[in-house]
Amino acid sequence: MPVSREYVVKRFLLLVFVVLGVLAITFVMTRIIPARPELLWAGPHATEEQLKRAREVLHLNDPIYVQLYYYLSDFFRGDWGVSWRTRSPVLNDLLTALPATLELVITAFLLASIVGIPLGIYSALRYGRFSDQVVRFMTILGASTPVFWIALILQTMLGVWTGLLPAGKRVDDYLAYVTGFKPVTGFYVLDSLTQGNLPVLLDVLKHLLLPAFVLSIYPLSLSSRMSRSLMIEVLNENHVRSLEVWGIPQRKIVFKYALRNVMVPVIASLGLSLGYTLVGAFMVELVFVWPGLGYYAGMALLSYDYPAIIGVVILVALFYSIINLVVDLIHVWLDPRVRL
Repeated sequence: MPVSREYVVKRFLLLVFVVLGVLAITFVMTRIIPARPELLWAGPHATEEQLKRAREVLHLNDPIYVQLYYYLSDFFRGDWGVSWRTRSPVLNDLLTALPATLELVITAFLLASIVGIPLGIYSALRYGRFSDQVVRFMTILGASTPVFWIALILQTMLGVWTGLLPAGKRVDDYLAYVTGFKPVTGFYVLDSLTQGNLPVLLDVLKHLLLPAFVLSIYPLSLSSRMSRSLMIEVLNENHVRSLEVWGIPQRKIVFKYALRNVMVPVIASLGLSLGYTLVGAFMVELVFVWPGLGYYAGMALLSYDYPAIIGVVILVALFYSIINLVVDLIHVWLDPRVRL
């Protein structure tokens, strides 16, 4: 068996320790930042009696380790605190915002995989030519340019100046009201499909296209550059060159022999870039007013909403750990030589 039971248990325990460590560090940082949590919790016009009551409820009179103990006790019971901004449970807010972020990230990741890998292979087959130089330049530019800058530029050009694509949000509110669209799962593409609401589906895809494209630029550039370099390396190996000598068509060599050796490391790198894409989505959501985790986290930071900030950090750490584990398992599945 490529994956041992001991390895899975070990990685699961490591995941738990990572999440708890991130939770503890974030909790301590929110407590040492110079702010008055009791004032944020009770409101700007609270009386001294209300502020005193707030300090007792938040355990602010206790040492930090005691406050952390109370938070962990509630956390393991499923109580992640109450947002000081929305006045609703943090876990409910996160679960409400999560589908929007996942829809954006999954679309961007699929776009990066479908376009990036074939683009890198094409560039490798055109090695040294003008088209290869163009692809290399564009992928270097895409991988090195900050995602929020690209988002602002494309939003201004395509959304504000020309009006070709919507500049923000997930769907036109008036259209959703007129057609009776009601989100069920939070994934607007899926909801509009299941409800047979074609006008809303087209509008959702129109709103999704620009932020998903912006978010896909980095993983697309990464997968393209990696698939290009690996394909060039594989095509120059002796066993592949011998196939060319025997007169086997290049298309067959590429897709039957070379591509198999390229896909394993490319897919592994794409899986790891998924975590970066999730973080990059935060900036994209703020630019496009996309009501996901990133927008929620941005509003929480601006309002010093500590329970919401801690909840977002925990959720991101959990996703990062799960993504790393899944990437390792996919690597084992694709390459039988690997043992874990």
